[in-house]
Amino acid sequence: MVTNIYDYDPRIDINPESLAARLARSLSTAGSIVMFGVPGGGPNLDVVGAATAAGIRFHLAHGETAAAIMASTHALLTRTPTAVVATRGPGATSIANGVAQATLDRYPLLAITDTVPANVRDRVPHQRIDQRSMCTPITKASRTVGIDIESAALTELIERAQTWPFGAVHLDYDVSGQSAVEPPHAAPSLASEQVVEHADQILAAAARPLVIVGMEAAAIGDQIRLALEHFAAPVLTTYQAIGLVPTEGPLHAGLFTNGALEREVIDAADVIVTIGLDLVEPIPAAWTSRAPVVRLSADVQVDEYLPATVDLVGDLADAARRVLRDPKPWGDDAAAVFRAASRNSIRACESDSKFGPVQLVDTVSAAMQPSSTVTVDAGAHFLAIMPLWPVSNPFDLLISNGLATMGFAVPAAIGAAVARPGRPVVALVGDGGLGMTMAELETIGRLDLPVTVVVFNDAALSLIEIKQNDGHGGSNAVKYRETDFAAIAEASGIAGVIVRSADELRAALDGDWQQPRLIDARIDPSSYRALIAATRG
Repeated sequence: MVTNIYDYDPRIDINPESLAARLARSLSTAGSIVMFGVPGGGPNLDVVGAATAAGIRFHLAHGETAAAIMASTHALLTRTPTAVVATRGPGATSIANGVAQATLDRYPLLAITDTVPANVRDRVPHQRIDQRSMCTPITKASRTVGIDIESAALTELIERAQTWPFGAVHLDYDVSGQSAVEPPHAAPSLASEQVVEHADQILAAAARPLVIVGMEAAAIGDQIRLALEHFAAPVLTTYQAIGLVPTEGPLHAGLFTNGALEREVIDAADVIVTIGLDLVEPIPAAWTSRAPVVRLSADVQVDEYLPATVDLVGDLADAARRVLRDPKPWGDDAAAVFRAASRNSIRACESDSKFGPVQLVDTVSAAMQPSSTVTVDAGAHFLAIMPLWPVSNPFDLLISNGLATMGFAVPAAIGAAVARPGRPVVALVGDGGLGMTMAELETIGRLDLPVTVVVFNDAALSLIEIKQNDGHGGSNAVKYRETDFAAIAEASGIAGVIVRSADELRAALDGDWQQPRLIDARIDPSSYRALIAATRG
């Protein structure tokens, strides 16, 4: 029975459940097991109901952006299609930051929004916005999915989100409209033998080749790791590829951000090989190395950020095997020496007498369970976390890097905990990022997830404060009132405690990592200025 003119036209007989059931069936067939969201009414609830009937669990969030981050994180870790559901109008606009995060951070995501149906759009302005035009710049594809959609076209859209470069695909769900679907994209080809020979010539003359790996290489995983182990040269990883070679192993020379921290090893290299380096990953500093660059990627890199002498575009694992054929070790534990030097420079930024971000990072990482997943929010605190945190496998540490959005760590921790049942998750977040996602503490408690939230609490947007000059608004632009996040956690149904020293932090961490909890760490932020100088220059 039709009761809402904003959902359906009473003059026509359309069964809205048929499209919802088709969506749910396609998702289930593709392997989807979980869905996140904040539903509205009408067709939006039809999708949730049909998904539940198809065996796909629905997890309710408090905000659409947080729900999108939960879904994309789950999809990245499980490699299963995972959807976020939001209603039209305010739900669609609220989801935008999570959709952009998925696309720029290369996380797979299906974003499903209902819309004012085409057959009543001319007379129903309520909540009517052009959602496809809004989503097109921040997605891989934004398509109307109508009653006429064919299963093959729906399957192709679902698969597109999980085809490199991963990203968001937006489905505008219209129970009366016609579908608009593009043809499928071609798979990457193999690099030509002529291009491989050119790379071979450059590497044959090299004595100190350096490898930089990005997220695309991490997504492939073991095949790239084996090629790197055979090649035996030092490796820098981007934030999103950290763990592809273990950070405590013989190959890891540090992180690549194109900042000051790795400058010594880059300057020492006589050839640089990039594997799956997505140019969205580094900071936009100038490229200063004069060494020839051999670039391996599955996609053509259109940016002029990093000039390549040789570009191999094609199947990445195949290209890595063909190019990294002859071992090129530097000797004398070169990677470990470079890594130690960069970590020493980070630790030198903070006095031993102050409970600052470096002490916090060292204390938590020493107490962390080996199987833990770590999520890191944007903010000054990540300058201490990323160079020091031990990571053994790709995607055991997750950070928003391409979009670099605050409000990532807590919802990503929820997505990770759902994706990896029973494995502890540590969310490392600043007070600003937690303020954006505080309501999701209730989600952690309601789902009884093994998430430990650690707040770097200095009541400020510290990274922005460092960048302030005269005339930039003063403290009003960057300072908060001190907030008792432990009390908020308790009120949300999870344990909370305030700590003011490394000893208090160790005591707080000496508990059950399977229980949801929050540690409100009141830190001294004075080392942040030195940290940004050491890492960025």
